[in-house]
Amino acid sequence: MPSKDYRIWLSDKAYIVVEFVMMRGQILSFVVLLMLLEDGKESNVARYDTAHGTPHLDRLGKRHGLLTKTWYINVRMDVVLRRAVPLQGDY
Repeated sequence: MPSKDYRIWLSDKAYIVVEFVMMRGQILSFVVLLMLLEDGKESNVARYDTAHGTPHLDRLGKRHGLLTKTWYINVRMDVVLRRAVPLQGDY
């Protein structure tokens, strides 16, 4: 199954990691991470993914882990992926 992954640098302290798997033009799974760099350390502050079989958004805190989870039930994976990475059109 073809997969793609890349990074989108937003600034020198923030970037997005995009990974997804496709088959026959359909997205099977994906993860999109918003990463921040502070004092030489990386932290993941938001994550869109398809774990648990349904696309969702996790907002993460440095100290408390998962802050909120937003489920996208009955929303196509490509729609959620475009929401997570609206500037990219190569998937």
